Amino acid sequence: MPLKAFLIFLALSIGLFNLALAASSEANVTVNVTVAPVTEITVVPNYLEWANLNPGSAGEPKYVDVKNTGSTPINQVYVYASTLTDETERPYGSTDPSKYSAAGVIVIKNETDNIPQFVGRIEWNWTDTISGADFSAVGNAVAWGFYKNTSFEYVWAVGADPSTGRCNDTEAKFAIEDDVDIGTTETRRPTTTGITRDGGDAQFGYFSVSNRAAFGNDNVCIAVATDCSKIYIYKYDKRDGFSTCTNSQYLTTRTLAPGDILRLTTLNAYVPKGIPAGILKTGTITFVGISS
Repeated sequence: MPLKAFLIFLALSIGLFNLALAASSEANVTVNVTVAPVTEITVVPNYLEWANLNPGSAGEPKYVDVKNTGSTPINQVYVYASTLTDETERPYGSTDPSKYSAAGVIVIKNETDNIPQFVGRIEWNWTDTISGADFSAVGNAVAWGFYKNTSFEYVWAVGADPSTGRCNDTEAKFAIEDDVDIGTTETRRPTTTGITRDGGDAQFGYFSVSNRAAFGNDNVCIAVATDCSKIYIYKYDKRDGFSTCTNSQYLTTRTLAPGDILRLTTLNAYVPKGIPAGILKTGTITFVGISS
């Protein structure tokens, strides 16, 4: 075969070979993925700080996002503070700021409320006499003190159950004054108007406080320690026991589908007067998501 003809034949052969290689075939693989039911929330950011706040002042509001990072719908969210485990003894009279929990000065509100309330604040029995005070509304007054909300203070009092001497029993009473304390009897006469005892357990007696000026005419909860040594102010705590208070609420009851976010924009620090300068004991606020 002449050389020229051979080269033409070789070129055609290679071309046909390449055409054969370019042919294709398809085959499918069926995939099936099942996602396990997991209830999980993630809160970001997970660290908040307010620095150099003056006594009697509030900081700048901050936000947190509560994300449904699980695979099941979240139907309710509530929040509680570490104050009760952080403040284990009466701090009044101390110059040590670490005797006070940072969690105890944090306020929050839900999506529909207008007034932020403390996540979980302790006020301790004052122990000393409050001059000019009238605690007749609670009968057997065994503890009293000041509810401190930034620059405002309101006098409160607790009456123990006469038959047991405890503040978690049936006849225990809680009262608070509506007027800001200015040292007069008129501003130191707490009343029980709008206050209902909802029950008690081994640790606390629980009271619903409704439409009182000390709390911005909002509805809050007061847990009074069994030994009457302190009161715990909260609103959005639904843990066992604390949910006994009929005024306790969820931060939200709308359903958060997987991937949804609850954005809370009103976390703030309300620093009352009379707290020592320095760094308060590091606290935590814990969000709980419930899937039902």
